[in-house]
Amino acid sequence: LDRNALRLLDCKKEQCQPLIAAAPAINDHLCSDCEDHFSRLKGYLELTGRRFQVNHRLVRGLDYYTKTVFEVWAQGIGAQNAMCGGGRYDGLIEQLGGESTPGIGFGSGIERIIMSMQEQGLPVSDIPAPAVFLAPQGEKARRQAAALAMSLRENKIGVLLSFGEKSFKSMMRDANRRQMTHVVLIGDEELAQEMVMVKELNSGAQIHVATAELVSFFSGSRQRE
Repeated sequence: LDRNALRLLDCKKEQCQPLIAAAPAINDHLCSDCEDHFSRLKGYLELTGRRFQVNHRLVRGLDYYTKTVFEVWAQGIGAQNAMCGGGRYDGLIEQLGGESTPGIGFGSGIERIIMSMQEQGLPVSDIPAPAVFLAPQGEKARRQAAALAMSLRENKIGVLLSFGEKSFKSMMRDANRRQMTHVVLIGDEELAQEMVMVKELNSGAQIHVATAELVSFFSGSRQRE
């Protein structure tokens, strides 16, 4: 308890459980930056329709995690229903001798994922390589882009989403470096008009597309190819 209180929360022994139950909730003692980060994270999950439950007692078995940790569970496959677990580790690369680099990752069990898909009757289908790069600028635009990314992916359109606070010029360089075919630019003007700017990288042609019609626009482009 004195050396590492978080390890107590990870304890599975019976004698630890009363202490865990009586421990204060971590979320009641967040720093202002962490509280803002967690609030925005929950907002993105709600925006994309992902069900989640905040667990004030959840910790992971490694000490390099920062801010958010998570676990993903499935229903209907018995005791082996933990699909994956992971978290954010902003300081890990630096601890290993590299530059300060934010990061997030998880470990998963492929057999459990297959079992869950079979239980739900979900087919294993090919996932297209990302070809569309969403380039939002500003918090409102990022929220819009997150919702668009979910819609596009649900329609089997491969997408990469830039979440950093970068300029449009910087995001265009990222898209070219990753050999994307299209960039979707979303700024204040596009938000006000409920439109996005779609740029075709090979030709340089660009066109405004209504936000509500973006999925059908790219579905049509794929069929024409």
